[in-house]
Amino acid sequence: MEKKELTFEEKMNKLEDIVRKIDSGDLNLDDNLKYYLEGTKLINELEQTIKDAKEKIENIQKNND
Repeated sequence: MEKKELTFEEKMNKLEDIVRKIDSGDLNLDDNLKYYLEGTKLINELEQTIKDAKEKIENIQKNND
């Protein structure tokens, strides 16, 4: 079964949830590490999405000149 790709907004919400969990101080070390790694992965994906969108906008602007 194919896994559905999360939208940018869904990834942001998931990242915000992870930050809240880590900031709560209620997690053990293993869970903190798990969430930290998941958060880092989401940040990288979000940054790539922003980079791709920026490139698309720049290409559109170049083509309209």
